Amino acid sequence: MRALQADGWSRLTHVARAWPTIQQIAFSGMVAYRAEMIIWVLSATLPLVMLSLWNSAASGGPVGGYDQVDFARYFAVNLIVRQLTGSWIVWELNWNIRKGELSPRLLRPMHPLVFNLCETLAALPFRAGILFPLVGALAAWRPELLFMPSGEALAAFSLSLLLSFVLAWLIQAIFGMLAFWFDQSMGFWSAWFALWSLAAGYFVPLDLFPEGWVDFFRCLPFYATLGAPIDILLGRSAVGANLAFQAGWTLVAGGLATAMWRAGIRRYGAVGA
Repeated sequence: MRALQADGWSRLTHVARAWPTIQQIAFSGMVAYRAEMIIWVLSATLPLVMLSLWNSAASGGPVGGYDQVDFARYFAVNLIVRQLTGSWIVWELNWNIRKGELSPRLLRPMHPLVFNLCETLAALPFRAGILFPLVGALAAWRPELLFMPSGEALAAFSLSLLLSFVLAWLIQAIFGMLAFWFDQSMGFWSAWFALWSLAAGYFVPLDLFPEGWVDFFRCLPFYATLGAPIDILLGRSAVGANLAFQAGWTLVAGGLATAMWRAGIRRYGAVGA
């Protein structure tokens, strides 16, 4: 047991020492492919499209308790959360496994998933560079959407945002690892994304669904990756319950991802990749 603890601590220490260098490498990669990065970021601006639709729907009066300002606030925060919690590991991992490009990555001293996490974090400045003008344009269009949350709300939102990021990244890794067993595993991710778009609050605030459906959706991992931090910041749901569900789903996803990686690597090596 002590040997395992010492080995684990040694790995963490190694990652901590190498982290700045890896961040520099990942950031350089983002700069080299900045045009592709900008296109990827802009592809996640669907909340702006949905805002225009719901803003028109609420032009004659509130819809389900949401007026035009409420919709503007909701989809502005939706855009922020979506940009700050998104990643691309499902596509990268799927490609690397199917094409055998995971093999040289396994020879590196750094775990392939850890390096991808570094790349994801290194992309945040690019996302912010595009996100701020978009939010600024929304504020110029409808200044009423600006509000000052309390310190407690900001702290809860920050924690919820962190949990959303980790959970979303783990879920993408899980679907990416399905390539160890399936040639066309991206079909599973497409089905998941379709459900997520509806049940996470990406297309429509969950409050607009019938009450029974709202309670059901808020217990699912879809909502925990997007809707939870939005509702916490806007004061539309219970903070404690949301954070508890997010933490629980993150632990489940972390355990499943760990088990799938170990089983997948054994299968990957067995077929001679």
